[in-house]
Amino acid sequence: MKMKLSFLMILSVILVACGSDEEAPETGAPADPPEAIPETEDEEARAELMDDEGNSVGLVSFLRAPDGNLHVEASVNGLGPGFHGFHIHEAPACDHEHDEGAFTSAEGHYDQDGNSHGDHAGDMPALFVNEDGTAQMTFSFDRVTTEELIDETTVMVHADPDNYGHIPDRYQSDDQEEPGPDEESLSTGDAGDRVACGVVESPQ
Repeated sequence: MKMKLSFLMILSVILVACGSDEEAPETGAPADPPEAIPETEDEEARAELMDDEGNSVGLVSFLRAPDGNLHVEASVNGLGPGFHGFHIHEAPACDHEHDEGAFTSAEGHYDQDGNSHGDHAGDMPALFVNEDGTAQMTFSFDRVTTEELIDETTVMVHADPDNYGHIPDRYQSDDQEEPGPDEESLSTGDAGDRVACGVVESPQ
């Protein structure tokens, strides 16, 4: 009985090995490369950032996101490391030799509703610059449209971090009677000097 079973097992192995002329598929064979995703021409506005000596230090692009919001991409180089205030300003001018200081021709933060800083339509997340002077940032927001921005506003990078007007009441300013944020904090977030500026324009 054992001999019969062994014979049948050997015979079945031989039949399986010889019963097909098809080659077994190679394992680990490289798959066909996926089709490249086509690039989309969806940039709606941009601002080339210039420093106070007229040198190009970066680019900010505004693109329409699938949800209808604005998708912002910033690429910057040649700035001091750390956090920098990053805003849209209300005038399309970047005069780095202005009598009142570099880029003051861009006026204040873009806003149509009389809000304090932190709630301005043009208030954006702080820009973090690495030790090598470069920064990359992407985000989406819904406070503005490109129709409002193009040829009407500027993008501004400030020298200091932005506190978004958040000064707790336990702090007392030297130049006001009440504790909490003073006028400077409520208008600029104490972000300091303006170190890079670019007029928002249609992409070329």
